Amino acid sequence: MDENVIGPTPFIDWCGIWPGHGGVGEDGLSWIQDPPLGDLQLKVQPGRWSEPFLHQREHPWEAENLTPLMVLREGDRLRVWYHCTGDDGNDYDAYAESEDGLHWEKPELGLVDYGGSTANNLLHLRSHFAIRSLFIDPTAPPEERYKAVRVEGRFFVDGAIDADMTIDRYLEMRKAMQHEGFSDAQVAEKAEIRQAIFGAVSPDGLRWTPIEKPLRDLGSRTLDGEYFAFYDEDKGEYVAYHRGHLERRRAVRRSAGKRFDEWEEPQFVFMTDPQDPLDDDVYGSGYCRYPHKMAGASGTGGFQAGGDGRDNGGIYNGNLHLMFVPFYHRLTSTVDVQLATSRDGLLWSRPERVPIIERGEYESVYSRRDLVEFSEEEWGLPFIGYKQRHDFKINAYSEKENSSVTEWRWALWKKDRLVALEAQGEARFTMVQRPCHGTEMRLNYETEKGGWVRVELVVPPTTPPEPVEPFPGYGLDAADALVGDELSRVVTWNGRSDLSELKGRPVSIRIHMARARLYSLFI
Repeated sequence: MDENVIGPTPFIDWCGIWPGHGGVGEDGLSWIQDPPLGDLQLKVQPGRWSEPFLHQREHPWEAENLTPLMVLREGDRLRVWYHCTGDDGNDYDAYAESEDGLHWEKPELGLVDYGGSTANNLLHLRSHFAIRSLFIDPTAPPEERYKAVRVEGRFFVDGAIDADMTIDRYLEMRKAMQHEGFSDAQVAEKAEIRQAIFGAVSPDGLRWTPIEKPLRDLGSRTLDGEYFAFYDEDKGEYVAYHRGHLERRRAVRRSAGKRFDEWEEPQFVFMTDPQDPLDDDVYGSGYCRYPHKMAGASGTGGFQAGGDGRDNGGIYNGNLHLMFVPFYHRLTSTVDVQLATSRDGLLWSRPERVPIIERGEYESVYSRRDLVEFSEEEWGLPFIGYKQRHDFKINAYSEKENSSVTEWRWALWKKDRLVALEAQGEARFTMVQRPCHGTEMRLNYETEKGGWVRVELVVPPTTPPEPVEPFPGYGLDAADALVGDELSRVVTWNGRSDLSELKGRPVSIRIHMARARLYSLFI
């Protein structure tokens, strides 16, 4: 998938839907300009599961702890980087590739000697560089095209790194000082764990050169969990989403920098809120970009139709950001995945507070990157499922048993069908204006028995409000009913689909529907 390709506009939030506008007529009576009518709801569409993939321990270097780190699509192949522990007790990063996402080849890379042979798919020992996430940098020279990040906690004693310190000794030292009455600040001055982000570069994603200097020193702030980084071409900067903490609550923080080795102070961008159950907690971000840009509205504010999408605080720029957020339910010790969406990567909302990846037979599920084109008609997101509850994994199972009750699967959706705009009864709404890009309009939709969709093309709503009228030949009386289940159905009016007379002009789309779900549109 090419994130720069202009694709359909998905219904994932209320942006782009005209909310209506009240006015007063010449007779002194109030009226509302083109309000939404009927019971319209955004409904998250839970992904269906694939069969498990790549979770079986096939080689001695995959004795335990198979954990997917990142999946990328490059051309006709899918590439996965994963962590494994060998029967020699060492941790490794490994690599595999696939054409269909289910059957994987583990090429003999010749990079690591294991048991006297380099005929394996190992990249390196994780003591060399423990990949947390990776991405392709389109601005980098060829030898640095791939970039990876890792998180490391380092022991500091008396202000200097102590490479010989162990976690047990560190905890004993802190406990002894606290017992003697030292304050928390005095204990931290003597001994603390400081978190740092490190990077590595590669020409091919296989041969990695670590960058010695930390990309960022985060000090004593806790930085556990995932760390997703990428290059944002729209903003011309590197961006990372990672976990943080705010008054004993987990949250998602965002960092950015114009250079890979210079990052700004992270800021909080997402956490649970009072509409969530009190015991819910955010376990990570699960960040990824929407697979394509969207042909969106040409104006988001102001006192008349039009605009550049940035006036009066508008944030539209054609891109959509997603987070497949693992939600940790503390009282039941279970984890499932919810969907959050954003137009700028800073302001986030959720279309619905239900799982988009359900637990099913598992007790905990965690999203992994990336959302990729799985087949001609489907998108897929890898996830990992655990058959034991979050807080009881270590107590109930040995590490080897943990590995046997862990599976990798794909969550799958038909294209652009992460969220539906649904009407169980009859409903109507109007989209804000957008340019007519092509010579026909296409709709991704699904109807139930007896359901239908009809489309009008109308003059865009204005402020102050005026009656909204259809373009000649594109009104409700000419609109053909759409029924069934279609990913890209051409919309017609009296059998005619040609929009060439409207190409380049601002139009609004008014949709009438009953017992139907809309997923996306393109005009």
